[in-house]
Amino acid sequence: METTDDIIQFLTLYLQSRNAHKFGYVGYKVFKNLVCYITGIKDVGAVRIIFEKMVKLGWFIKRRTGTKTDYKFVFDN
Repeated sequence: METTDDIIQFLTLYLQSRNAHKFGYVGYKVFKNLVCYITGIKDVGAVRIIFEKMVKLGWFIKRRTGTKTDYKFVFDN
């Protein structure tokens, strides 16, 4: 079983190779689906924890427009 830090490191490498920074600002659902697909984790709570930790580490820029929250991947943190 990998640690959360190992998963985050793998996800950032995958998102960098996929050029996810070119997605622009998209909703959480897009990245949630990618994380579920890449890691195979089906528990949405665990996926949310991983994603929030990546946001805290600065891998995503968070933008609020009204009631909607969008995220943009930062290629080089």
